[in-house]
Amino acid sequence: MTYQIIIVLLIMIIIYILTVTLSYRKHKDVSEQFKASFCPGDCYGEAPGRERTAYITDNYEAMLYRLQMIARADKEICLSTFEIYDDDIGKDLMSALLLAAERGVRVTVMTDGINAFMELRGSNWFQAFASHKNITLLVYNQVNLLHPTRLQARLHDKYMIIDEQMYLLGGRNSNTLFLGDYKTRHNTDRELFVYLSEPNGDSSLNQLKEYFKTIIALPENAVFQCKVYTDQIKTCYQELLGREAHLKAAYPLAYTEPDWESKTVETNKITLLSNPIQPINKEPEIWYMLHQLMLTGEEITIHTPYIICGKEMYRDLNLLCKETKAVKIITNDPANGANPWGCTDYLNHKRQIRETGAQIYEYSSENSLHSKLIRIDDRISVVGSYNLDMRSTYIDTELMLVVDSRPLNAILTAEEAGTISYCRTMSEGGKIIEGENYDRKVIRGSKRIMYVLLRAVVIVLRRFL
Repeated sequence: MTYQIIIVLLIMIIIYILTVTLSYRKHKDVSEQFKASFCPGDCYGEAPGRERTAYITDNYEAMLYRLQMIARADKEICLSTFEIYDDDIGKDLMSALLLAAERGVRVTVMTDGINAFMELRGSNWFQAFASHKNITLLVYNQVNLLHPTRLQARLHDKYMIIDEQMYLLGGRNSNTLFLGDYKTRHNTDRELFVYLSEPNGDSSLNQLKEYFKTIIALPENAVFQCKVYTDQIKTCYQELLGREAHLKAAYPLAYTEPDWESKTVETNKITLLSNPIQPINKEPEIWYMLHQLMLTGEEITIHTPYIICGKEMYRDLNLLCKETKAVKIITNDPANGANPWGCTDYLNHKRQIRETGAQIYEYSSENSLHSKLIRIDDRISVVGSYNLDMRSTYIDTELMLVVDSRPLNAILTAEEAGTISYCRTMSEGGKIIEGENYDRKVIRGSKRIMYVLLRAVVIVLRRFL
């Protein structure tokens, strides 16, 4: 009897896993209607517009910008983040947002359902934060085991909007690996600050605000609430308010009046690209738009933490390399990457990636590369949350900002040379060339064993990584 029960349970588990995965097994294509609606030429502008931008590369500076922005909010703050923890940076962010709520600002924070299940649930800090009347803490696609087909879909957007004035968008998560200077070793990332010098209805700021309004209204979302205001939660609440002194000491510039004009460069046009927002198997709209946009250029550089392509993406990369003059892809050396799944899949598919015709640069330094950006010729820069993988293409929500700005592009071009100095690449003759700053690392010990085991596992799981 016990044996039969075990068999039944195993069958039920297998059926459940198949239910979670099978609806995503077949990759969709974008509709002809969507293809007709997108013209890459619309991302270009003829003259400088009202939106200005700053390129943020440093983790301390990234947190400084957030605090400067929050301190100047008058009416509303909208924050979307893939991951937020109650670590030091999470508490700093909650403290700044709570202080804004105390002065009457409406604060809406949205995070991914898996992150909420793992990090928010049971945290007194998040319950204390959510207890304020001016704060709404939302969970995208809340984990519901009775709806297994939705478990794959995740919110991968990372941005913050302040009133009708400004926003910040990129690839950073809200924890100590990406923000502040609590850690000596961290992830290297990129994001854009956008400032609207004059009110303008036709702006990327308004595009992002409309996107936020749409995604927070999804029926699969839930509100995270403080159900019982215990003494422990009350203590956390008071400690969050009391962190103001720490923030002012650690980030004194955040509480001085910033000159946004001098901190930013002009842009001709900024365009927001997004994936479908519903928690379902998606049409690859953002990849289609990025691919079409890259085909308008001659020299393309793609920065991505890892590369996990399906046959359709390989087809598009082959076409891109054929139709353009040069395509560079900068990604982590497998010994340097922070994502073991992505690094393992790269080891399995390195030859196939190179056969697309792209020049691959493997990055290795004291930190892991987490940047998601594309540079097209000397005008277009694209920064956001999209990784060159199947999850970002078909499963998750993703945002990328397309910026037509020669000054911004020049900054990215200058930075690119420094990044490549931390890379190794292969010449046409098959010779490995190492940059002067490349940190040669060897995969050994337990990490080597892990990669050997994962190389077999990822063959089955790669489209969901």
